[in-house]
Amino acid sequence: MRDTAQIPFEFFAPEAPGFSNFVVGDNSEAVTLLTTLANVGLGNKPHAAYVIWGGTGVGKSHLLTAFASAAETSGLRVTRLSTDAAFPDDPFVETDVLCVDDADRLSVEQQGFLFTAFNHVAQSGGCTLATGRSAPSLWSMRDDIRTRMGSGLALEILPIPQDGLALALSHYAASRGFSVSQEVLAYLLSHAQRDLTSLCQTLAGIDRMSLAQKRAVTIPLLRAYLTQSGDKNSP
Repeated sequence: MRDTAQIPFEFFAPEAPGFSNFVVGDNSEAVTLLTTLANVGLGNKPHAAYVIWGGTGVGKSHLLTAFASAAETSGLRVTRLSTDAAFPDDPFVETDVLCVDDADRLSVEQQGFLFTAFNHVAQSGGCTLATGRSAPSLWSMRDDIRTRMGSGLALEILPIPQDGLALALSHYAASRGFSVSQEVLAYLLSHAQRDLTSLCQTLAGIDRMSLAQKRAVTIPLLRAYLTQSGDKNSP
């Protein structure tokens, strides 16, 4: 029998991206560097530019947001920019870190802003951290921006292989302090969207719900969660 009781909305709310809820996989070196840079500060930073790059769904935006939040917590001034949002009018931003999401998709006007802002931030002792779908040398944009973004450190974020998802999710659950059976993982992978972000959000929601309801993480609980979350692949 299916559990049809209404599940409170808060269990479906995604968690804010952070280093603690990022599934590291084979990206431990990149995550360690970003964590250190955000928490220790920029006093000994070796580069004016850092680029997080990789394919769709590997967690580039997650890491950029995690870095920005950690840097703000440690007292750094952070300016966040995205191709989908309006840029400030003045490129001479007073900031320690300029974070640019999807920098390889900037419009001509946004590229002009970044050129001026990058130089200003670098001259002030700060750095620019950007994400892109490929290494900066391959970006289709102004040569002077591509050169500047490619002058620093490029961190490739590797995807979790499909045959490694179950193990990665098991480790993620363990990092949150709960265990999930292989049967539950198999059900999750066969009935939910298989991108890592969605899968982790589902596990996080199930974790919060099981704690609140004092129930074990079982297939019936997961089935009810997927059904009410509106997952298109759920039964």
